[in-house]
Amino acid sequence: MEEPKMRDLKTFYVNSLRECLYVLSSAGKECVIVDPGCQNARERARVDDYIAEEGLRPVCILLTHGHFDHVLSVSHFAEKYGIPAVMNAGDCGLLSHLNDYTNLFGMEYLPMDKVSFRYVVDGEEISYAGFTFKVIGTPGHTNGGVCYLEEKERLMFSGDTLFEGSIGRTDFEESGEEDMLISLEKLKRLDKDIAVYPGHGYPTSIGEELRSNPYLR
Repeated sequence: MEEPKMRDLKTFYVNSLRECLYVLSSAGKECVIVDPGCQNARERARVDDYIAEEGLRPVCILLTHGHFDHVLSVSHFAEKYGIPAVMNAGDCGLLSHLNDYTNLFGMEYLPMDKVSFRYVVDGEEISYAGFTFKVIGTPGHTNGGVCYLEEKERLMFSGDTLFEGSIGRTDFEESGEEDMLISLEKLKRLDKDIAVYPGHGYPTSIGEELRSNPYLR
């Protein structure tokens, strides 16, 4: 007899920068939404339709960092489902300049005045939807960048810190190359079988990146 699935992970590629929005759901049908960067109502509807069709109940939004292409629709999902957004406070400053970037890229930004935020720090463990995430502080791409590691499920949401074969840019005002090197050292110590779900591109693993990513050598 086949064992019931303990979790499902759905990936949506959204906005013109092909950002990865994830919906991670448990057997109990609760779910977390990761980096909701939907740029318009059509993209938001795709996610809402999936949640409704699967009978899911969102319980929080996990934000890996505060860049505009990852947070465009935080307000929509937070208000629709009555859930908080989780992030590191180091990126709060980025949220006050979102209009500058959305106007440049022609994207729709929903103000977050009514969003309830929970601020997390490096090493903290948080539990939502039956999952326990270890917060790994990974500044470098942004001051408040974090990864969310679910050790039992052997997966991590890496945001724009670690990609398949590459890493996040460190040439922004809010970035730092030295911070990124320290953050990558943390990730290099993780178990090789941890699946990595980045903010752009395709899934990989710590082991694969240790073998092939020049930035992790």
